[in-house]
Amino acid sequence: MQSHPLQTQLANEVHARPFLKLNPPLSITHMAVMLDGERMQEMVGLMLCMAEEMGMKIEKQIGGFFYAASKEGALRFEPHNEFYSLTLYSFGHADPPEIPDAWQEQLPGAVLCSVEIVFRKKRSDLKGWYVESFGDNQVSGSEVMSGAASIWTDFVLRPDTGRVRVLVEDRALLPFQAGRLLQRICEVETYRHMALLALPSATDAMPQVTQLDRQLADITHRMSGEDSAPAQKLLAELTLLAANVEELAADTANRFGASEAYFAMLDKRITELREVRVEGYQTVAQFMERRLEPARRTCLAAGARIERLSKRIARVTELIRSQVDLSVEQQNRDLLEALNGRARRQLRMQAKLESFTIIVVTYYAFDLIERTLRNTVQADDMRDTALMVLSFSVPLIAGVLWWYVRNLLKHYGED
Repeated sequence: MQSHPLQTQLANEVHARPFLKLNPPLSITHMAVMLDGERMQEMVGLMLCMAEEMGMKIEKQIGGFFYAASKEGALRFEPHNEFYSLTLYSFGHADPPEIPDAWQEQLPGAVLCSVEIVFRKKRSDLKGWYVESFGDNQVSGSEVMSGAASIWTDFVLRPDTGRVRVLVEDRALLPFQAGRLLQRICEVETYRHMALLALPSATDAMPQVTQLDRQLADITHRMSGEDSAPAQKLLAELTLLAANVEELAADTANRFGASEAYFAMLDKRITELREVRVEGYQTVAQFMERRLEPARRTCLAAGARIERLSKRIARVTELIRSQVDLSVEQQNRDLLEALNGRARRQLRMQAKLESFTIIVVTYYAFDLIERTLRNTVQADDMRDTALMVLSFSVPLIAGVLWWYVRNLLKHYGED
């Protein structure tokens, strides 16, 4: 017995992204950056170099994920299939940390979303704190973790940093609870944007699906109308239409599937916040439901319409193929009937020529017997008698030959 080669990797996978022990005050800058998965290994090397240059020590590293920290701050890097997340922590400061200028241009990828979180102990100036941060914007807020903390945000990009700001006030959080809460807030913002990546594809696909749907309806009407078009022509048009639909499905299926998965993870993270509504304010769950549900429905509807259209094309194609098969069977039947008629005509012609055949064969049989008698019978009287008998037997020879030919061709006539 030996260990499975993946035993260690699978055992470590559940510990690959641990929650951190965090205490207020601190601030966080979190960003999700789109990057091709083939370049993730290169990105890991760059992030390790950046952490080392910032004076941080690697405390946890499993696969591509790692967490590095120093007394002043920390860095958390987490690679995914199509993006990576980078989280910077600044301990004891309210100003969100920034990526060093020297590394801004070196890091590859395009920033999809970023959020800054300010985490502090409970104070009495809560309203003034979030009014100072959000101004006149509509604020969403709630008590989370069963009342152990509260969060406040407007989900609006700040003009100075281009990030969404979230304020978190600690009331009775344990260090690991604080780490889970702040990580979930980061993931809510990340998955919200990743899920919405499918919205432009859905918006672009909807008019195309409508146009393809109309083309299918037109083909169906032409197939069932009185002046129906030839089945072969309709089948060619349907084949082209099916190719266009499959091309559209291939371009959007992966994005729609990923969007559905991200929406599911977003719902789970929001549920894990365990929000309690504060009177007069929308919760994060209510905000997401109101603002994201139309986008989610649009993505789901686009994917469902493409799938339904593909199935309808398959059904119509099957109907036209059935018509083509029936037409081919009708042609084959007509061809077989024509062949049978031709064979019957040949047999009738053969029957008409049968009498001439009997006469010819009788002549040759009489001639052959006559020559045999002349060469084999020497006596003149006996030869004359034999030839006379042969002459009178001509009808008998013809009758025997007629009977033989009729029996030979009898089964052809029955067929």
